[in-house]
Amino acid sequence: MPPQNATPVPRHDGKVLLVADQGLKSAERMTTAQVDRKVSDFWTGIGGAAFFEALTTRFYELVSEDELLSPLFAVPDWSRHAARLYDHFRRIYGENDLTAAWDPKMHQAHAHFLITRDQRLRWLALMKEAGTQLEAPEPHFTEFLTIMKIASGEMTAVSRGAALARQERFHWDGTPA
Repeated sequence: MPPQNATPVPRHDGKVLLVADQGLKSAERMTTAQVDRKVSDFWTGIGGAAFFEALTTRFYELVSEDELLSPLFAVPDWSRHAARLYDHFRRIYGENDLTAAWDPKMHQAHAHFLITRDQRLRWLALMKEAGTQLEAPEPHFTEFLTIMKIASGEMTAVSRGAALARQERFHWDGTPA
């Protein structure tokens, strides 16, 4: 039983995903202020808005040249895609607005096609390549990539759930059956 004057440690929502630190660690024992500070320190440490604008621009330049990923985009307006992803990252990290992580528009954008394992892995590889080319600061970029592994898994699940709803059949790796 905790001491009577002990301050209870708050339970957190999904912000635990935003505090990757040398891999993903739970933030359940952190206060809200500590979590918010960690997100703020991450935003500053990685380079803030300028970094994420450059990252998303470079990433979509790579996607536009990629034979596996570029066909997924019905409208190849790469600067528009980069601006949307930049805005998503800015809201999550710059404004500490976690609701952006579950924005229905983000899920809907991934529900129109079936994402394969190879496409997910390529997405992650191109994001890493874009950051490497920009000389992204460490350890922040490795933390970011850890978070992106989780987020890309979620978007893959969204795409597969929508495919099931359309009664599409597919193999374990997402390739059509």
